Amino acid sequence: MYKVFSKLYDKFMEFSDYGAWEKQVEELIEKGSPDGKRLLDIGCGTGELLLRMAKNYQCDGMDISEEMLKIAQKKLKHREVKLFLGDMVEFDTGYRYDIMVSLFDTVNHLVSLEELEEHFKSVENSLNSNGIYIFDVVDREFMETMFPGGVFVDNRKEITCIWEHEIEEGIDYIDATYFLKNSRGSWERLKESYAKKIFTHTEIEECAIKVGLKMITRVINDKIAGKRSVYLLKK
Repeated sequence: MYKVFSKLYDKFMEFSDYGAWEKQVEELIEKGSPDGKRLLDIGCGTGELLLRMAKNYQCDGMDISEEMLKIAQKKLKHREVKLFLGDMVEFDTGYRYDIMVSLFDTVNHLVSLEELEEHFKSVENSLNSNGIYIFDVVDREFMETMFPGGVFVDNRKEITCIWEHEIEEGIDYIDATYFLKNSRGSWERLKESYAKKIFTHTEIEECAIKVGLKMITRVINDKIAGKRSVYLLKK
């Protein structure tokens, strides 16, 4: 999973407003008042957020995709950033953090309440006292808006994305086909599949409390990448 997506991730995300994401994270860090500045980006992808946050924080990144991390390593070669290959369900980098973030609805890729609880346990175990966790999730309305008739199509000059969506036993399954224009001017066809789950606010709050994380705030943000809930939890 994500081996294909790593080849085109940055091109697919080229219009993403990372500056707005950085601003949202900074606002929640200020509200959460952690004691230090050591930060872990969970699901860091190709390192775009880390590039920005590393200016003011001691940053590490973690991702399940070795291919994504290879790209991030090249981008971050002039920054003192450690990168870890790991699964967000259960992880331990060996370090403790004051701030942890997971953006772009990465948490929605957990596909059960059991996985969400295990994820929160790993977060709690890896946070320093007074440490905070910032993450966002999308809801059912977002998915229905994104996939009218079960299909999402994004057609650009050098990339076309076709995502076919269905729900089975409470899990959202997405079969993605990408057509990517290569350096020779011909088109390459790539395929990959994803699974996501929609969690309710109550489910998130109950799982957080169960593992010892306090719910500080929930922000509804519809300005960056569609309407989504951004959470701030604290140890």
